[in-house]
Amino acid sequence: MRETTLFDLVADLVALRHAGGYRFKVQERVLRQFAGHCRREGYSDGSITKEAVDGFLYGRHLRSSTIRRNELALRQLAEHAQGVGWAAYSPAATTRVRVRHQPPYVLTDDEVARLFGAIDSQAMSLYSNKALVDPVLFRVLYGTGLRVSEALKLTLADLDGRARTLRIRDSKNGAGRTIPITGRLAATLDAYLAAAHLAPEPSDHVFYTRAVGRPINQATVYTRFRGYLAEAGIPHFAGGPHPHSLRHGFAVANLRRFAAGGADLAAMLPYLACYMGHADLRGTQYYLRLTADAYPEVIAKAQVRFGYVIPAPQKDES
Repeated sequence: MRETTLFDLVADLVALRHAGGYRFKVQERVLRQFAGHCRREGYSDGSITKEAVDGFLYGRHLRSSTIRRNELALRQLAEHAQGVGWAAYSPAATTRVRVRHQPPYVLTDDEVARLFGAIDSQAMSLYSNKALVDPVLFRVLYGTGLRVSEALKLTLADLDGRARTLRIRDSKNGAGRTIPITGRLAATLDAYLAAAHLAPEPSDHVFYTRAVGRPINQATVYTRFRGYLAEAGIPHFAGGPHPHSLRHGFAVANLRRFAAGGADLAAMLPYLACYMGHADLRGTQYYLRLTADAYPEVIAKAQVRFGYVIPAPQKDES
């Protein structure tokens, strides 16, 4: 029987990731480059050595973000290789990446309660339907982690009240998905549909302005959200709360729930990634980093399996 080569292992890992619904395109390119590097440098198949890994990762002038991305890809390959009996060195993935953007804002439990208190207190008006629409729209965002654009594209045909599912079309990563929702959210949607869609048609948008054929635009959602923040006494600032913060909150709330229930975060993370429509695990691993300071009980469990993803807290040297 032909001996398994490093290129074979890369192909196997790529097939596994594709079967799991991940694109894995960038990682595949990195791993094939690594396999080519090992072949050119004369490393034999059957093992992945530290020398081979270090030469590929650190022997070139690369940006720190690129090195860290490659480290994470090679960690996956090393784990896969070890699973088939190879001796494989796994890089520590400790390269520090300079973050140039503001970290996303995650609303506290108290802020969430105050925000929805403000949203629910809107008076009915002849000039706007926001008192009818917004309590449900923002609950869908917080209760499903949908992107604002995904929620605004929902039509009545995308809702299945009996199965308690939402069908997401034309998402950010170009692939649709169907997600389950809680019974409580399904009941909220049913009550809303009965009041907001008196003559329902499958093509009608779930959330609309004055006419069911005219969905709310994102600018309107952002403007209303800013108003609710002000009424709730929650300050808005650069990098502060915005509608996408509800998506962040959904991810963090689920990670907290998984940790509190004793779940294996390594096993649950792919499910959360699929539910939220991430192209690969990187987007969901990002939320693990968000919890590092706010929820140490989550991070303590995540470090066991994802210590290479979540940077250790830095000591204050000032």
